[in-house]
Parts: sequence; C-alpha cells; structure tokens
Amino acid sequence: MTISLRRLFGPKKTFSRAAARYECTLDGSLIVIDRMVTFEGRVTDISSGGAMFRPRLAYLMDRRDVPICLTIGNLEVFGRIVSTSPKGFGLRFDEPIDDADLARVVGMTAEEPALA
Repeated sequence: MTISLRRLFGPKKTFSRAAARYECTLDGSLIVIDRMVTFEGRVTDISSGGAMFRPRLAYLMDRRDVPICLTIGNLEVFGRIVSTSPKGFGLRFDEPIDDADLARVVGMTAEEPALA
C-alpha cells in the first residue's frame, strides 16, 4: 500500500455551503427532544438548511446528533445539533426552510447573504 504525499500535503478541498447563510439576531427557543428541555436564546445566523443557535446559558454542554425543534416567532423547524462551539449549537434542519418563510422570519427580502 502506498500513500501519496500529494494527498497528505497537497491543497485541501474548499468547503462550500449548499445554501446562502444570513447573519441575524433572532430571539427563539430550542427544544432538545430527547430530554424535553427548552433553551431560550438567539439565532445568530441562518440558512434554509441550518442555523447557529446561542443559548442564554453561560456554559454550553457538548452535544451532537441530538434531535431538536427550533422555534423562531411562529416558525417551527425540526433538525439535529451537528456541532457545539463557543458560538453556540450548529443545527442542521431535517427539511429545508422555504425561501419565502426564511425571508419573512429574517426580514431581509432585499439584503445580500453573508459571506461564509
């Protein structure tokens, strides 16, 4: 078995998102379904496929692959926590948010998407 040095030390593939991400400051709540615990907090960026949610807690527990329900206003979205960082919980939605619902919730029908 041979290992290619180009594979180890060559340029890394760039990560690209499937959907445009929008920076925002939206109050909401996150229900961790397996524990039925609700966290109040803020969505700091959102796209049709996921979001970053920062609970109001000072300490974040490391959680991954946990089913959730995110509520922003009257919009409820089901998904999973895919990462935990000092910024908050990275969420991936089970089904993409419709563009019209996303624009209505964020209130940015004419704004440009944030750079990734």
